[in-house]
Amino acid sequence: MAESSTSSSSSSSSSTTTWPAAVLFDFDGVIVNSEPLHYQAFREVLAAEKIELGEEEYYRDLIGFDDRGAFRQIFKMRGRELDARTLLRVMALKSGTMMELIRRNQYRALPGVEEFVRGLWRNYPLAICSGALRDEIEAMLEGVSLRDCFGVIVAAEDVIVGKPDPQGYLLAAKLVAEKAKRPIAPADCLIVEDAVTVAKSVRQVGFPVLAITTTYAAETFNGAANWVVENLRPEIVRAKIPQLKMGV
Repeated sequence: MAESSTSSSSSSSSSTTTWPAAVLFDFDGVIVNSEPLHYQAFREVLAAEKIELGEEEYYRDLIGFDDRGAFRQIFKMRGRELDARTLLRVMALKSGTMMELIRRNQYRALPGVEEFVRGLWRNYPLAICSGALRDEIEAMLEGVSLRDCFGVIVAAEDVIVGKPDPQGYLLAAKLVAEKAKRPIAPADCLIVEDAVTVAKSVRQVGFPVLAITTTYAAETFNGAANWVVENLRPEIVRAKIPQLKMGV
């Protein structure tokens, strides 16, 4: 299992004495079970482009990308050119399709998330860094009654280079530090992710990672995450990271 001791993360922090100083969450597949919605939206938009996208292929090859990166990847895989105008058009169509699915409430918080997030919120600054669009994130957070827990949201439109690049998480840590009015380095944070490619990239810049196996099997995170859990129920996470403060 790809796990390291908790002391290695906390001792590497240079700017705080208590670890973590902040918890940064991915969104799709971590907070809410929204990947099926994204797949459905991508499939519908791509079908109009005469591109068939299977569910297995989506989860194998596109998880971890933002919309822009996902469309570029699938067109590349099909040997199709993707000019700027077409990219903007399919992204807009995908966003509209996704918002319609959200309005139908076809999503839910993943097991343990509400208790876990509420418990952490009392003790740490929380942020979201997602490849999803801000409107999608905001709408689904409101739908699961967790919007008030996140002081910082970094969405796809906030970065030049999307996931799996670590730029978004670096920005999230910077914004949390500004709100907290104290330095917060990557090593001071805990990232909660479900995408192997993202976990690998953020660890390379110093972030400790808690991986959740909602999308990929535990063994695929070998070397990519400090800790791996099957869900975010507080007792499950506490068994892996006992120093995390959850609750009053």
